[in-house]
Amino acid sequence: MANIYPPKLSPLLMTPEPHYIPGYAGYCPQYKYTVGHCYGKLTSKLLTDPPIARSGQLLLRPNQDQETINNMGTEQHQNLHQSHKVNKKGQKLTDLMVSGYTGFVPRRKIYFSKTYRETCADAVGDFQRQQLKIAAKKQEMELINALQTGKTRAQTEQEKKLLTVNYKTPLKVITANPVPYHSLHPYKVLTSPYFMQNEDPNKHFISGYKGHVPRVQFLLGSNYPTITNCALIEFNQMGNKSKCLTGNSVSEGETLPRIRHIYPSEMGMMPQYTGHIPGHKYQFGHTFGHLTHDALGMSTIQKQAMD
Repeated sequence: MANIYPPKLSPLLMTPEPHYIPGYAGYCPQYKYTVGHCYGKLTSKLLTDPPIARSGQLLLRPNQDQETINNMGTEQHQNLHQSHKVNKKGQKLTDLMVSGYTGFVPRRKIYFSKTYRETCADAVGDFQRQQLKIAAKKQEMELINALQTGKTRAQTEQEKKLLTVNYKTPLKVITANPVPYHSLHPYKVLTSPYFMQNEDPNKHFISGYKGHVPRVQFLLGSNYPTITNCALIEFNQMGNKSKCLTGNSVSEGETLPRIRHIYPSEMGMMPQYTGHIPGHKYQFGHTFGHLTHDALGMSTIQKQAMD
């Protein structure tokens, strides 16, 4: 562990690697059975203690690339940055990034706990290594294709091993007319829960729905899908009763029966009605029901003349 994570600063000031960052909510072996240290030092001790059974690969990525430290020395790491700088002169990504640069730097999000210039240098180096690996795999595929087609001959042992791969390039066509795939459970577009049958198991709203659900405020003591299912069934029953009494029908796209009259002519509006009433804000001196009586039939002047 000491070779993989060499100390850069004093362990009295900085927690030595490897350790988990405070606030990490994942699993750490033997963590709940150990007390007496801060989170960083405690996880560092648990991850480096030989008697504790743990995985050899950490979930959280260390500040330094473990594969780079194992396979590449410091001089090679610096030479990689220099070659990247020379080959990519026309690009903005270098190992000398200036603080305040707001452009995108690939793989920078996984590096932290350093200055902006150092994190950008590690991120650009890591990105360059990935590009080299991709280019090497591409060259290997081209070499395999050339060996299998007879364009070149295998001269080394490694090239002879490439001839024994399981796949052959280019891939052969198995059939000219492939049978289209049909899923046994195709996706069905669900309609609104308001228009589903009461026996439909999907007649509910999912947890987290922030819209209005009628009659749901009177139900409690169960999970949200169950409550909304009961509320929608009760709402449909109330709508069916109102259709029988008024003769109105509910078409798809509507959630309530159509109301023929909002302002009754033979009586006033109910108290605490918060909708608009024509001319109500210019009237005073009477009860709400008296002022809203026949709101559309008589004007404010006519009502004042009657008084």
